[in-house]
Amino acid sequence: MSNTPQLIKACQANSYAAQLEVFNTYKGLLYTAAIRILKRPSLAQDVVQEAFIKGFQKIDDLDANSNLGAWLYRIATNMSLDVLRKEQRFDWQEEEDTTVAFTPEEDQTDELPLQLMQEALDELKEQHRLVVVLYAIEGYSHKEIAQHLALKESTVRNQYRRAKLALKAAIEEKLKTCP
Repeated sequence: MSNTPQLIKACQANSYAAQLEVFNTYKGLLYTAAIRILKRPSLAQDVVQEAFIKGFQKIDDLDANSNLGAWLYRIATNMSLDVLRKEQRFDWQEEEDTTVAFTPEEDQTDELPLQLMQEALDELKEQHRLVVVLYAIEGYSHKEIAQHLALKESTVRNQYRRAKLALKAAIEEKLKTCP
């Protein structure tokens, strides 16, 4: 029953087989979203389970022609952000609203090995890594990130700029040590 509209309709009819198919199809995708944000496997697994529960509870709100995977992915991402917000693990520096602009050199990205990028990203402060993941990888706007983390948009913008500069420095350092 891989046809998504039929699968959504079957889930809306509370079909266990359809729900199991959805779970098996999308569990890896949701785990990827959660682990990128949370960086803790057990917590990410909990979020994935909760995201499926919430998704199946709200599936009646979903149009049969919707993108089921994207919808579930967004639920898992938002739930991961909720976990971080509840933990209040970060020491965000609130700042006055300032305009942040990058020079072309700062914004330039060369093709780098994915492993090198991941290592450099993992070395960032957790709040910097989170902002980069949410903005550059997950596609959230600064405004959305600010809303999810209960911050000012200017704080998110400034944290993103700092994160980019720190990421650039970490990559440059790694490139020096690469053969």
